[in-house]
Amino acid sequence: MELEYIPDVGHYSPLIIMSPIIPTKAAQLQKAIQDVILGSEETLDIHTLPFITPIDGCRLSAQIAEQDDGAVLIDKTTNQFRWKLTRKSWEFSFELLQVFTEPDCSGFQYLDDTLAVPVIISTYYRQW
Repeated sequence: MELEYIPDVGHYSPLIIMSPIIPTKAAQLQKAIQDVILGSEETLDIHTLPFITPIDGCRLSAQIAEQDDGAVLIDKTTNQFRWKLTRKSWEFSFELLQVFTEPDCSGFQYLDDTLAVPVIISTYYRQW
C-alpha cells in the first residue's frame, strides 16, 4: 500500500492518501493504531510499517494528543507530517478502518474530520 502526499489535485487538495488498501493491510493498520491507542507505542511512524511504501519520501507520524490537530506539515518540510488526534478520535479512526478489513470492500474513507490535511484510505489506486 502506498502512502502519498498530494498537494494539488483540484478541489480535493491537499491530501494524504493510503492506497490501494486491501483487507489484510487494513487489519495491520488497525493493529498499529490500536498499539497507539493502548499506549504500547508513543509514536507510530506509519511510513515505516512493512506494508507501506512511501511515495516521494512522504512521512506520516501518528501520536496521541490533548486536542485534535490532524495531519500537520512539520516545519520547513514538503511532505512530512505529524498526525495528532485525541485517544477518542484515534478510536473513531480505528472503527472507520473496520469496514476495510471485510472482503469485497471498495471505496474510500476520511480518517479524521479536522481542518488539517485530510488523511484518506482508499481501495482505489490513486484516482484523485
